[in-house]
Amino acid sequence: MGVITVGDLKPSISGKRSFRPSSSIRHAAECDLTVEVGASSFALHKFPLVSKSGRIRKMLLEAKDSKVSRINLLSVPGGPEGFELAAKFCYGVNVEITLSNVAMLRCTAHFLEMTDEFVEKNMESRTEAYLKEMVLPNISSSISVLHRCESLLPISEEINLVNRLINAIASNACKRAHLWLVKT
Repeated sequence: MGVITVGDLKPSISGKRSFRPSSSIRHAAECDLTVEVGASSFALHKFPLVSKSGRIRKMLLEAKDSKVSRINLLSVPGGPEGFELAAKFCYGVNVEITLSNVAMLRCTAHFLEMTDEFVEKNMESRTEAYLKEMVLPNISSSISVLHRCESLLPISEEINLVNRLINAIASNACKRAHLWLVKT
């Protein structure tokens, strides 16, 4: 698989932002860090990543070679897709949080330590807000996100996401049953 560069953050013709494999060596030369995630490599800049990710910051600070230019993130939740969205977020690209990706983004944010300790409204708090406002109050949304947690085990359990979703489903089902009983 090719190297994905920061130059690939440009919007496509359709207006959607996405990483696209780049043949431009110039963009890769401007980058000072290559992050390997599975079979994918991302040529990026250190500063946007360390400003929002505690894990990457620690990895670079603890490295024996102060001029580290390559790191390997073996177990990023969501693999290259999860890291790609986190990298876009670090670069200030508006990453849309949806029912389809909120579990992956929440787990990735935890793995990369993207907390408000580093920057206000970092990815962890944004995914938490989405979960509280859009997912947990709704049974079908909670079930949908719970289903997506299966591929994110064990981290989705470690951060208590699975348990919170199960409790929300049960609580909302009880509320519905109570309302149904009151109406009859």
